Amino acid sequence: MIKGSEWRRWDLHVHTPFTQKNDKYDGKLPDEKWDKFYKSIEDYIGDGKDPLRAICAIGITDYLSIDNYQKVVNDNRLPDCVKLLIPNVELRCSPVSGKAPLNIHCLFDPSIADELEDRFFANLKFYFKSENGHLSRDYSATKAGLAALGRKFKDNDQLSKEEAIRAGLSQFIIDFNSLTKVFKNDPELREKVIIVVANSSTDGVSGVRGRKDYCERNTSQLEALTRSIYDFSDMIFSSKKSDRNFFLGEGNFDADTITKKCGSLKPCIHGSDAHTNSKLFAPDEDRFCWIKADPTFEGLKQVIYEPKDRVFIGSNIPEKKPDYHVIDRVEIKGNSDFSEEPIYFSDKLTCIIGSKSTGKSLLINNIAKAIDGEQAKAKQEIAKTNVLDIPEIKVYWRDGVCSDETNKQRKIVYIPQTYLNHLSDYTVNNQDNNGIDNIIQSILLQDQNCDQAYKLKESAVKNLQEIIDKSIVELLQNKKLQEELIDQCKEIGDEESLINEIAKLQNVQLSYNHNFSKENVLSYKNCSEKLSNLKNEQSLLDADIQTLQGQNFGVEIKPGTDFSLSLSHPHLRNSFFDAVNEVQDAANKALAERIGKIIEAAKTKGASISNEINEQEAVFNDLQDKMKANEQLDAITNSLLNEQARLKELESLKEKLSTLREQYQVLLNTLGDSFSKFKNIYTTYTECINNEYKSSSDDLSFSAKVVFNLEQLEDQILDVFNKKSLKNLKQFDLNDFTEDDLSRKNIEAFIESIINNNLQRKAGREIKTALNLILKDWYSVKYDVTMDGDSIQVMSPGKKALVLLKLIIIFDRSNCPIIIDQPEDDLDNRSIFNQLSKFIKEKKINRQIIVATHNANIVLGSDAELVIVANQDSKNAPNKTYRFEYRGGAIEDTYKSDNAKDVSILNSKNIQEHICEILEGGEKAFSLRHNKYRFIKD
Repeated sequence: MIKGSEWRRWDLHVHTPFTQKNDKYDGKLPDEKWDKFYKSIEDYIGDGKDPLRAICAIGITDYLSIDNYQKVVNDNRLPDCVKLLIPNVELRCSPVSGKAPLNIHCLFDPSIADELEDRFFANLKFYFKSENGHLSRDYSATKAGLAALGRKFKDNDQLSKEEAIRAGLSQFIIDFNSLTKVFKNDPELREKVIIVVANSSTDGVSGVRGRKDYCERNTSQLEALTRSIYDFSDMIFSSKKSDRNFFLGEGNFDADTITKKCGSLKPCIHGSDAHTNSKLFAPDEDRFCWIKADPTFEGLKQVIYEPKDRVFIGSNIPEKKPDYHVIDRVEIKGNSDFSEEPIYFSDKLTCIIGSKSTGKSLLINNIAKAIDGEQAKAKQEIAKTNVLDIPEIKVYWRDGVCSDETNKQRKIVYIPQTYLNHLSDYTVNNQDNNGIDNIIQSILLQDQNCDQAYKLKESAVKNLQEIIDKSIVELLQNKKLQEELIDQCKEIGDEESLINEIAKLQNVQLSYNHNFSKENVLSYKNCSEKLSNLKNEQSLLDADIQTLQGQNFGVEIKPGTDFSLSLSHPHLRNSFFDAVNEVQDAANKALAERIGKIIEAAKTKGASISNEINEQEAVFNDLQDKMKANEQLDAITNSLLNEQARLKELESLKEKLSTLREQYQVLLNTLGDSFSKFKNIYTTYTECINNEYKSSSDDLSFSAKVVFNLEQLEDQILDVFNKKSLKNLKQFDLNDFTEDDLSRKNIEAFIESIINNNLQRKAGREIKTALNLILKDWYSVKYDVTMDGDSIQVMSPGKKALVLLKLIIIFDRSNCPIIIDQPEDDLDNRSIFNQLSKFIKEKKINRQIIVATHNANIVLGSDAELVIVANQDSKNAPNKTYRFEYRGGAIEDTYKSDNAKDVSILNSKNIQEHICEILEGGEKAFSLRHNKYRFIKD
């Protein structure tokens, strides 16, 4: 299969017309029954394009017979999508389970179907004791044996063969131990069969004894038999979720307990158990059986080796990825070194294998370049890899989009060969001593949420630094203005002296003229102001009277008024204008009378003002004479006014000084809080990161914390100030200095010590420079990752590379494809076997993974759905046509070319043989794969 193991519907429990028991198929005559049977299948499957109905494999089931299986094979009337028919022999065994004998199914490799009569049925024995006891003997499950048993049981030698076989079959119950002996005596036959036991309480193992009791200690004498049945079986016929969890060690008992009690973890499969047309491929509640494998017997066996991941019971296809997240194929056209045939990829895990320089890295790196050239170039520079370009390569996604050199619009995670080790070296050699933190951060920022949080942190730090720098400038300017105001205040004098001088002058002023009181001064001032106002009012009034008297007022009809437009009769029109003229004359006369009265009233008002002016002038002249009479008092008054003005100026300066000091304190508080504000910014960031990844992986623990770079701050302080003068700094001692000493109070005191020159600065260090160098971001983020209790800071290179690989994939949550070139070059074998394979296996469920590798544990331990074997033409490993050729297939792919002319290395072996030959530890890895879920007895 070009895309390897894929999820397809299998139905491994289907009876046909003329099944030995309970045949309820439509039709009366044989041909009619079979025609309707095939028609029902055709109607259900249709054109095979609907994955929910495209049955790829059918287990043709019957009791102690494969006759119907052979008929279906020979008829060859099934839809094309049905690629596999398996003979499913159903048996009844003792002990009795619940209400019926134990139900066991033997699914045989179709390749040995013709051998089953002699190798299997002939060796199944049933001992029947006749009534008289003299003719008791063993009967086999062959047709002749069943017929003989039927006639003996019915005590009727005249029964037809069909009736006799049916009667014999109804009584043929084989002893379980006899069944196991058949396969023990023929180990090769055991390799060609999959034993599936029912688990119901009526005819399954659960009916032999309770499953819960079975796993408890001190159980009854049936435990040994139950253990033997489970140990003998390969799979369980059950669609119950509880059964699936139980036999996978995910229920009430863990995997170790199930392995010991049952011999191995067991996959649960299901079938429709169809005995009627309507039941074909229609299990109850649409509990369809999905198997991820090639539709071959070898493909079915993979379910035994991967009981959890290769089979699924449910109504819909599992693990469906969006088309835009799946690379479908690669095409290379116009390059004579490559075939133009597409190279397809699985949507789960594709492993590209091959010996050195066979083209596996060539293919995988050019795929990365075609999709994301910038990422590929940047990472290859770090990894120091140099890969030949294939400019003709085109990568097609499953949704039809093509990525090539001119069209790069999809995302991938790409990890070149040796990238992980070189990444660590590159970062340490090119960054500022943060080493692994920079690696983790660069990986972390591949995630959009984390990148946004980081940018917010950087922006906040930058904004805060700008505020601090601006505050330093304003603080120093404020300090300078304060000093200038203080000097101005000193020039004026102190406030108390001014107040005393003013009081003294006031007393002297009063002593010179007791009759000229403060009230007199106030009256003089008020009189002067009032007299000025009255004269101004009189002047305005006289001007208005002259204006009124010199003006000729008259009422006129508004210009433009046309009264003749609607009046045509001369007499009427003349009458109208006479009326208008009369009204106008009357209005003019009335207006003249009113204006005359206004002028008379104004003259009256003017006379009143004139009298008041005379009165005020008399008062003013009297007060003015007294003022002129006391010149010395006037001089004292002037001195008093001068001193009062100076006091007012001093108060104004002090008010400004107070405002500056308030502003100064605000600026000082801002700078005093700078350290805590920087820390809050970093804390917000780390909390965001930790919340994002608080449960990133079962075996991986990630954390980010805020670190105060104390030593760097101390070095900066010593670089700016004379060390001896630092003894004057009482707020904190550099010999015993911690982050806790960075309170606002202490920082403010430190700042003022600098501003007030209490700390001696080194040459060239101005106050502003000193403040700028000290009041800045002294925080950073420390990332830590632990696995198996080890921090990444102390891990071995191989383990560190594995952690980095996990981080790259975990932190990128876009579910885009992951492309990795030979990760084993960065890792140690233990990490690959224990960690990497499991990790890849988990991630391929949600993300497509393409790996070039020469390590068998990655291919088999991760259960690759597709294996692509790469080869470069050579004398010892010839290709069929091109310099570089690729062949894809599933792990279970057993294809070999039988064409004598095809001498190509790729087609001369099946995929498993290529794995064993090419990959390190291939045969051992297959052995581990076959036995990893089994209980190995000592």
